[in-house]
Amino acid sequence: MSQKVAERAAAKKIKDKWRAKIWYKIITPESFGSKEIAESPADDPQKMVGRIAETTLYNITGDIKKEYVKLYFKVVSIDGSTAKTVFIGHDVTQDYIRRLVRRRKSRIDAIFPLQTVDNYKIRIKITAIADKRLNSSLKSAIRRKIIETVLAKGQNMLFYEFVSYMFTDQMVKEIERNIKQVYNIKRIEIRKSNLLSTPEEKKIEENTATA
Repeated sequence: MSQKVAERAAAKKIKDKWRAKIWYKIITPESFGSKEIAESPADDPQKMVGRIAETTLYNITGDIKKEYVKLYFKVVSIDGSTAKTVFIGHDVTQDYIRRLVRRRKSRIDAIFPLQTVDNYKIRIKITAIADKRLNSSLKSAIRRKIIETVLAKGQNMLFYEFVSYMFTDQMVKEIERNIKQVYNIKRIEIRKSNLLSTPEEKKIEENTATA
């Protein structure tokens, strides 16, 4: 077989493979409005499971001020040509955080896990920006207040209730109110979250441990 014939056969094979693929609409969970956020091709629906789609909070809510917040969703099941997802985390752009820190003096990061009532485990990173330099003991006190505030509320919520709470002003306002007992922080940002485990994964771990 000549090289040109081989090349044409290889090209045809690639085209046939693409024709066999179906485009799947990737949608958010119901708590995010079941919105289409991406399309992705696959020749087998099971190959879609596990894929990660990214969007912004602006695309979900229409609030242009939230364009710097990136959301991540993982495909967990296929229904026809629709790929259903779960929320697996978010972060904010580095440029946004750098602008905040550059204008102010002190930054406090609180990083901690939280388990919801329905056994989802999520890690959260919250950043507080103070308007002047703070000593280490004051930073530690602020960090404790942040963690106490979020855990007190979040541990009594379902997972998607907590996620909704995290993306409203309510969480920030409650943190600010409780921190005032220590220091009047001017800016709080829910900087990052990532899903550590689901109820299904937790059951597998428990069964493995007792086997």
